[in-house]
Amino acid sequence: MNISNYDWLEKIYNKINFEKLPHGIIINGPDGIGKEILATHIAQKLLLNKTTNTYDKGLVDSNTHPDLFILNKDKILLKHITYRKTVKKEDWDEQLGDRNINQFLSVTPSVANNKVVIILNAQNMNLASQNAILKSLEEPSPNSFIVFTINRPMSLLKTVYSRCQIISIPSLDEVSKDQWLSKNGISDYNSSHFPSFISPLKILEDIQDNQHLNFIDFIKIISDFIDNKIDCNFAIKKISNLNIDLITKTNYLVEFLKIILKSRILSEDLSGLYKKFNDSKFNNLKISNILNDLNNLRSDYFKVPQINETHVLNYFLSELKSSIKI
Repeated sequence: MNISNYDWLEKIYNKINFEKLPHGIIINGPDGIGKEILATHIAQKLLLNKTTNTYDKGLVDSNTHPDLFILNKDKILLKHITYRKTVKKEDWDEQLGDRNINQFLSVTPSVANNKVVIILNAQNMNLASQNAILKSLEEPSPNSFIVFTINRPMSLLKTVYSRCQIISIPSLDEVSKDQWLSKNGISDYNSSHFPSFISPLKILEDIQDNQHLNFIDFIKIISDFIDNKIDCNFAIKKISNLNIDLITKTNYLVEFLKIILKSRILSEDLSGLYKKFNDSKFNNLKISNILNDLNNLRSDYFKVPQINETHVLNYFLSELKSSIKI
C-alpha cells in the first residue's frame, strides 16, 4: 500500500520528525481512517536495513520482517506483552506461542537499525497488559519503538499517554470523502448514503462486503416506527437482523437524532431519508436528554459489552415514540 494514495495520511506522515521520534507513538482516529496504514509506513521508515541502507517494504507489508512485531487481537492480554512461565493452557497463544512484546524488544535488531512493535486496536488492552507495556516505555531498549493505534481518545492509561507522542487523524469532510471514493472507482454511492462519522476506508469496506445499506435500512426502520407503520416488536426484530453490533446501532441512532435536532435549531430543511421529519414535532430538550442517555450507553458498552440489546432497543424506541410526532 502506497501512502500517496491517502492524501490525508501523507500530509500527517510528512510532518513527522523521525530524528526526534520518541519510543512510544499513539495514533488516534476513527475506524477506517487509515491508522494501520500510517503505522505501517512509520515502521517501514524506522526499519532501514543496516546493510543495504534501503527499506525492506516487501517484508513490512507481508508482516515477515524479523524486526517488526505486529499485534492484532480482539483482547490484548498480559501474555501478549510479557510471557509468564506457567503450565496454564490459557497462557499459551495459538498464533504467537510464547512470543511477547517485551521479550521481542529486548533482543538486538536483526537486519534493521531498529525494532518496531505495532499494537493495533490498543484500546483492547486490559489493565494488566497496559501496566506491563509501561516497562518498555519507561526503560526502552536502545533503537526500539512501539506504535499504538486506538479508535477512542483517552482509552489508555494516563501514564501510557505521558510517555508517547500523540498523532491524531481527524475525520474527513464529505467533499474529501467523495473525492477519494471517486478516485477509487466508487460512483454509485457517496458519503450522503452513510453516517457523517464514517471514514472513507470503512465506506469502501462496507461496499465491498455488501454492508453499505445498513445505515439506510436502519433510518428507514426508525422512520417507519415513528410514523406508526410498524410496531415496536417488529422494529426491534428488523434492527436486530442488521449485520452490525449494538455500538454501531447506537451510533446510527445518535446520528439520526443529531440531524433532526440540528435542522430544528438552525431552521434548515431536511432532505433524502430525513425529509418526512421536516414537519415533525418534538421537544429539543427531550431529544438532548435521549442523546445524553445514548452517550452514557456507549460509555457503559465498552465497560460491560454484555448489555442486553433487546432491552436497550425497547427502551430507546419507546423514548422515540413518546418524543417525536410526525
